[in-house]
Amino acid sequence: MPSATLWLLSYLTRRPRWHPAISVLIISSLVLLVGLCGYLTGPHLSLRLFYDIPVALAVAWIGWRTGVAISVASVGVWVASEGLAGAEFVRRTGLWWNVLIAICMYVVVALILNALISLHRRLEERVRERTAALQSEVMARARLQREILEITERERSSIGRDLHDGLCQHLVGTALAAQVLSEQLDSRGDPAAESARGIVGLVEDAIAQTRSLANGLLLAAIQPDRLAAELEKLARTVSEQHGIDCGVLLRGEPRAPDKATASHLFRIAQEAVRNALKHAQPSRLEIIFSDEGGHLTLTVSDDGTGLPRKRRGPGLGLRIMAHRAELIQADFAVESGVGGGTRVRCRLPARASAG
Repeated sequence: MPSATLWLLSYLTRRPRWHPAISVLIISSLVLLVGLCGYLTGPHLSLRLFYDIPVALAVAWIGWRTGVAISVASVGVWVASEGLAGAEFVRRTGLWWNVLIAICMYVVVALILNALISLHRRLEERVRERTAALQSEVMARARLQREILEITERERSSIGRDLHDGLCQHLVGTALAAQVLSEQLDSRGDPAAESARGIVGLVEDAIAQTRSLANGLLLAAIQPDRLAAELEKLARTVSEQHGIDCGVLLRGEPRAPDKATASHLFRIAQEAVRNALKHAQPSRLEIIFSDEGGHLTLTVSDDGTGLPRKRRGPGLGLRIMAHRAELIQADFAVESGVGGGTRVRCRLPARASAG
């Protein structure tokens, strides 16, 4: 109810857009209408209180000076209507005292209303200024977050290129050198040749992991029709590198509406999987990508240790995922799974996922 009262007060005290002369005409008509009603009802029923309405409108619509003028006019109309109706006080010697008291009363009402309306308008102006400042701050913060995200993407791509073009090539050279060494040792019949071949295998595994990591970092933009395939590739990589069961379940025919949304959804899934591997110690991960009733939903579930009972606050990974979801206007939630573990859910509304 307080909000409704404030809205009504704001509406009634708002200056009209029409010309001030129209306001004067409306207020004067109200004064005359109240005087006419006072004449028709007779001297036994006083309508003096109703003159406060045009006085209040004069203060709200035009200003306190007009309110004072309408106060004087209201007293004049009141005395005239009461006199025409046969009121006895009009013919008494105390008439001017009554007129002075009435004028003072209306003027005080006008000045009090002017003070209240001025205070209300100043408060409204301060609220508008604070709201504008808050909106500007929110926009600046969102712009800063986008810039940080863009910097993160550039650094990610830079690290991916360094891994692919630098470390991978170095490991390939190391593997070749170890292979040559194993062949030389084998030709001499040296039993250390077996250890050298083991080193070659370890280096080749490191090459495969480094290339997989580099490919993930270099994956900048994903086409909408490739998102499901990239999620399946992510699941296979996790299963191969970490030895856990990681699968993808597609429901309906999910397809991201555009390239940016597809990229953000993949990064959210990638970060959710990384967080689960780092903190939850799961034995199974499941990525569900569904389109049900036009709502596109991405869910990453694990059977790990679950959410801690006391959390200091969302970590960097959760904040990045939440910000990515905000950029594509999606609902983001991290909650405990039905049978334990953790579930990360990102859901796009139908209007965003259509297309």
